[in-house]
Amino acid sequence: MAEHDDRDFGPLGRPGSGPAPEVLGGAAALFWILLVLGWWLSRPDGEGPGLLMVILLLAPPLGLVALLVSALRTLRDLRAETARLRTALDSAGAAPRATTRPEAMRTPVQPPVLRPEEQPSLAFEEPEDVSELTIEDFIRALDFPDSEEDEAGIDALRHALADPAAAKLIRAAQDVLMLLAEDGVFTDELAPSGLRVDLWRRFAAGERGADLAAVGAIHDRAALSAIMGRLREDQIFRDAVHHFLRSFDRSLQAFAEFATDAEIGALADSRTGRAFMLTARSAGVFN
Repeated sequence: MAEHDDRDFGPLGRPGSGPAPEVLGGAAALFWILLVLGWWLSRPDGEGPGLLMVILLLAPPLGLVALLVSALRTLRDLRAETARLRTALDSAGAAPRATTRPEAMRTPVQPPVLRPEEQPSLAFEEPEDVSELTIEDFIRALDFPDSEEDEAGIDALRHALADPAAAKLIRAAQDVLMLLAEDGVFTDELAPSGLRVDLWRRFAAGERGADLAAVGAIHDRAALSAIMGRLREDQIFRDAVHHFLRSFDRSLQAFAEFATDAEIGALADSRTGRAFMLTARSAGVFN
């Protein structure tokens, strides 16, 4: 588990600390405008540069201020997302890891009875003191807690991390979400459109191809372009995405066997589900 870095990085070092980038940018812009206008108005009548020159003096610096504010806002959001994920996993990571069957989750809902050769993971013995991971907790864990005050989310994440296969998917999702945030891609801001549960079931059953392209129901061009570019250029990012896609695919197969349509829809719309839509589409899974 990564440790928190308590060094002070200035006004944006920690989420919510110091003035917002918009405030700093607005103050800098106002100062520059007043400075230039004060200089221009103080000149003797008829002397010095005209109004057009003053506008030219104002525009480039103000444009640079706007770009800087945008970059600082992205950096702030990245640090906030990173801190949220780390806090959530640190809070849940104190739970002891149990040796349980490495399927997607254990659930009080009776799953289909499979022969041992069909489900080798059933060969693992399950300790009696391990509480069951419900479908609701599994889905909630894949959405990650909203903050360190989100006790229900942290509790669900703690239960999910006690299951080896669920923990593997959660940690793979955490890695991808943090890497996406580095490029300013935040799944909270990219809601899927037209979720088709029937197509998700077909995908979970092993079907592939362009007919299932609607499974990737997020079509934000900027986000997809950023991800595709990084997949081409960044080996670490590519390996993390492929590991995540494999883990998600295995868990989805087990999950869809007994999940309701509403539960599949909830999983698809979680932060992890949205990350899957983006990375799978960018990686050409639906081609």
